[in-house]
Amino acid sequence: MKKIFLTALTLILLSTSCEDFLEQKPVNIITTETVIEDGPSALAALFGVYSRIQTDGLYGNRAVAIPGVVSDELTHSGSFPSIRDFDNNQLTADNAEIRAIWPAIFTGIYQANVIIDKLTSSVTLPKLTDLQRKQYTAEARALRAFFHLEGVKVFGDFPLATTSELAQLSTISRAKKEEVYSFIISELQAAATDLASVEGSKAAGPFRLTEWGVKGLQARALLYSGNVAGAGQLANNIITAGGYLLSANYADAFKTGSSEAIFSIFFSANDQNGLPFQFLPAGRFEYAVSPQLLAAFDPADKRRLIVLNAGDPAGRFAVNKYPDLSTGASLVPVVRLAELYLIRAEANLGNAQALTDINTLRARAGVPLKSGSITIDDVLAERFVELSFEGHRWNDLIRTNKVDAVMSVVSGANWNPDVDKLFPLPFYDLNINKNLTQNPGY
Repeated sequence: MKKIFLTALTLILLSTSCEDFLEQKPVNIITTETVIEDGPSALAALFGVYSRIQTDGLYGNRAVAIPGVVSDELTHSGSFPSIRDFDNNQLTADNAEIRAIWPAIFTGIYQANVIIDKLTSSVTLPKLTDLQRKQYTAEARALRAFFHLEGVKVFGDFPLATTSELAQLSTISRAKKEEVYSFIISELQAAATDLASVEGSKAAGPFRLTEWGVKGLQARALLYSGNVAGAGQLANNIITAGGYLLSANYADAFKTGSSEAIFSIFFSANDQNGLPFQFLPAGRFEYAVSPQLLAAFDPADKRRLIVLNAGDPAGRFAVNKYPDLSTGASLVPVVRLAELYLIRAEANLGNAQALTDINTLRARAGVPLKSGSITIDDVLAERFVELSFEGHRWNDLIRTNKVDAVMSVVSGANWNPDVDKLFPLPFYDLNINKNLTQNPGY
């Protein structure tokens, strides 16, 4: 085992149990389980980067739940004050959730950089073909871009970390968000091109990034950066040429083997998904479905994957999109085909294509079809229910400049439009790396 000491970044190891959740212990080392010395160890290291996405700081919990509770998608129904502060828009730089999200992202970036640096060097590795080197490098570049995307969408200006040199990482400063988005988009485009040239790479999906998974992330990054037309063109390419199909039943989209799963996060009894424990009444019920989302669902909508918490005195509803509490094996979609339909619709507002795309999803959901001209409000309303509990709502409000109108009603006097649109950087990391700057108001 190779241990790499790192002073500027912290890795917070969390499990899904209540006891471990309460005992958040930052440590100042990053551990890579495998030294890259040949093809099999390079693949093992790559799998280690994918496993980073499973962690509590990312898609094992917070990358899905926190954007929900800070917006109008979820409300806090549990006991953790750090989550309550998100719900009330009263964040501070020492918030425990922030202290978990930031290092989870940076650890993933660092691990990807280690692989990229090794595989792009002149060192010859046994049992590693040129095509494998190309594929693994492309996946690592795409993963690095993915982690940067997770950072820039909630923190704004974000460090552009492209090295595994710890001395540089420990003093890195923030880059403008426009520069970070440009890097993300170009990296994803290059990775998609390389993966497209590797025969059979699509067979690695959906739990590994393929050409189409990378293009899906690129379409999202283009959308978030404001290039809606470019996002729509790429979404159309995936829909028409990717070979994916919408699941006949909405609930099947979240099951292993789904025809619309483009990139999903794998969970099992050994690598458990923390979301069922956080969401379900038999777990912590730390989050409840918001009144706003409840009102947005048609009663007959098949996308209404929620259950009444019969034991809750307030009569609140729980998220049932990730139902496997016993083994924690519910997978989490990162990119699925329905999102691409919604991106294409947003790029074609007022056109027949937008109406067709929206109604394709509504027909599957069993709700009345739309007529007339589709507006941005129509698309956002559809995204609210179609992509519920998948981590999209907060950024949808931010990027479309709808957040002030929505959150001033939801949070009332607690909403500060000059502060609350960005998360604070964690005080711990600011204290160690003096080149980092804090977001305004924190």
